[in-house]
Amino acid sequence: MPTKDGFYGRDNTSNTFQGNGAKWFTLVDKKLGDIDLYEELLDDDKKAGTIFSNTGKLNFNPNWFDADNKHKEFLNNNITKLKSLANETVKKGLLNDNPDLTPEAAGNEANKLTKGNKALTSSEQEEGSKPTNGMGPEFKSQPSPGTKEGGFGVHVFPSSLRTNSGGQDFLKIDMMKFLPTKTQQKGTVGVADRQTDRKSIGSVILPIPGGIRDAQQVSWNQDQVTPWELAKANLAMNLIDGDDAVQKVTDAVQTALGDKGTGDAAGKLIAGMAAGSQNILTRTTGAVMNPNMELLFNGPGMRSFAFAFTLAPRSQNEAMTIIKIIRFFKQGMAPIRSKSRLFLKSPHTFRLAYKRNGHMDDGIGIKDHPFLNKFKECAMDSFSVDYTPNGQYSTYEDGVMTSYNITMNFREMNPIYNDDYGDVPSQGLPAEIGF
Repeated sequence: MPTKDGFYGRDNTSNTFQGNGAKWFTLVDKKLGDIDLYEELLDDDKKAGTIFSNTGKLNFNPNWFDADNKHKEFLNNNITKLKSLANETVKKGLLNDNPDLTPEAAGNEANKLTKGNKALTSSEQEEGSKPTNGMGPEFKSQPSPGTKEGGFGVHVFPSSLRTNSGGQDFLKIDMMKFLPTKTQQKGTVGVADRQTDRKSIGSVILPIPGGIRDAQQVSWNQDQVTPWELAKANLAMNLIDGDDAVQKVTDAVQTALGDKGTGDAAGKLIAGMAAGSQNILTRTTGAVMNPNMELLFNGPGMRSFAFAFTLAPRSQNEAMTIIKIIRFFKQGMAPIRSKSRLFLKSPHTFRLAYKRNGHMDDGIGIKDHPFLNKFKECAMDSFSVDYTPNGQYSTYEDGVMTSYNITMNFREMNPIYNDDYGDVPSQGLPAEIGF
């Protein structure tokens, strides 16, 4: 949208600003002073809402898509800056329409139209244009020119996917700027949980595919310990505890050897050890030393998830959306080079969620699907594209392939723990499956 009749402003670079991983611009009504706020997208700019001059409040456009309400939260928290930027938009428009006006006079007229909202200083505008991610201090090395660390946009396929209230269930994949974990503080030992309330830098929304599943694993290893090893362990532990360790172990051995069968077996075992043969006991008695075998917990496992989609465009807009989705994942999973090329920073990560929309009065895709698994933050292991899934080369007139098949594999960055599930009601069904 270059401009609109009866409004100041346009979507050129001098009027756009970055915020919350998206690009925005304002149009101001020349008569009323109302500020229309737009999200700039490559295919079609979307009106996010209007700040009415008589109330000063931001009313969101009900047809504007904001799946997790993060943009709405950002805009509500920055209304003063939005008004100031709109004020500058009016000032530029007045100077363009009236070359004889001085900047001071244009500023006064802009203030009158927008009800006295003062413009921010240049440094404040620059600060307000920076995308926020809630990550705190970052690695000091600057990324290589051309690196994309925000503003990946929101891409929905197919275009007919109904994500509004009462619409379809869908899979939402948010791209997140990588955040390293920190060691736990305040007297605890270990690594703190990864921050989960960070704002995304882009999103892809797709239908929930068939064949979805999750598999949770923990590692258990077989272990064994002989009576002699147990005796040595008991001796060591008793020495640590400060008890009469030697006497206790001696008493236990004498008690065991007091049994005639045990004494004979121990004698043959010792004889075999002296002779360099470990099988004397078995050859002569048919017995073996009790290995006290047991399965012991070794550690948690990491879950992985694979998804495959066939993306066949039915219009030019859908074709462009598919191209953006492929670029979204390919660029997002790529490592980031520092400007000096001395370091490689971790790629962006991903937050996945099955969203439940139908028959739920929870806004637009706010809640995760309660009866499918949840995800922890994931890294993308692999992403592949089949450009000829039908086995032959086929394009539309503009060169876009008639069909693309994408396959992606994600792996969770942290294990699932018991306390991640929380408590459940003592009676009836739990509210959700959880992880």
